Amino acid sequence: MKYGYVENVTGIDFQLPEAPLFSQKYLKGEKASQPLIYIGSSVWSDKDFKGNFYPEKTPQKNFLKEYSKQFNTVEVNATRYGTPRASTLETWKSSVPEGFKLCFKMPQIITQRKNLLAIDVLARLEQFILAMDSMGSKSGTTFILLQNSFNKERLPELRGFLEQLPNSQKFAIEVRNPNFNQSEAFCDLLHEFNISNVITDTAGERSIIHKTVTSNSAFIRFVGNGLLDTDYTRINSWIDQIEIWVNQGVHEFFCLHHQPNQARRLSGFAAKYMIDQINLRLPNLKIKSPHDYSSITPIEK
Repeated sequence: MKYGYVENVTGIDFQLPEAPLFSQKYLKGEKASQPLIYIGSSVWSDKDFKGNFYPEKTPQKNFLKEYSKQFNTVEVNATRYGTPRASTLETWKSSVPEGFKLCFKMPQIITQRKNLLAIDVLARLEQFILAMDSMGSKSGTTFILLQNSFNKERLPELRGFLEQLPNSQKFAIEVRNPNFNQSEAFCDLLHEFNISNVITDTAGERSIIHKTVTSNSAFIRFVGNGLLDTDYTRINSWIDQIEIWVNQGVHEFFCLHHQPNQARRLSGFAAKYMIDQINLRLPNLKIKSPHDYSSITPIEK
């Protein structure tokens, strides 16, 4: 994920913003007894995972299988280019165990359109939904990236689009427009349809970050900067927030880690750090910690 990545983080304020007062109406206020925590990477096919999170001699065809032994979720960004073939979906489905969640990005030919209710858009949406339905319980939250220019004037159109989505599947919406993604009207609509408001945490675009949870599931896309000290500080801030959300009744959390292309394997280390720290803070969750096959690991902060 290149969006919002910066090499020089000097002078950037990484403090998380306060959630707006209106967001309190979406939370039940009752502590979640056994929240579900899904933490993983945005890639499983990087060859640099070999010798780090996969045994050194793992063949590429087994990468997803090895990945699913280490983490319990993954972002599937490949679907932004279209709905996969049934055979591809079956391969992915058979490669991961029960309890593992593949979080698919809805194809951009559906989401990046001037009219979400166009006939061809809805036809492709139906095709995609049927494909996701074939994944059964191994399909996690599907995230929908709308155009950056999406605004309040298109709320009626968005409502019509959301009415096409099945209740049997989970969805989250990402809008990289700070004047819209944190507005009460937008959040009310997501809450009405039990859809998560994607939280995108990047160093270069701090204005789009928010802490508004519009469903019983929080969905974070975390863009790191090569595991600088500030990456660890930012992760720690989200762990603090997860503790707060647990006490407020949120019972499911996804955090998908991204790192720059030249160091994508570091997304695995960022995810592992987060898992290990949550286990220290909330030991009753007992999240499985990934095994590190490498001899040199980034120092934990």
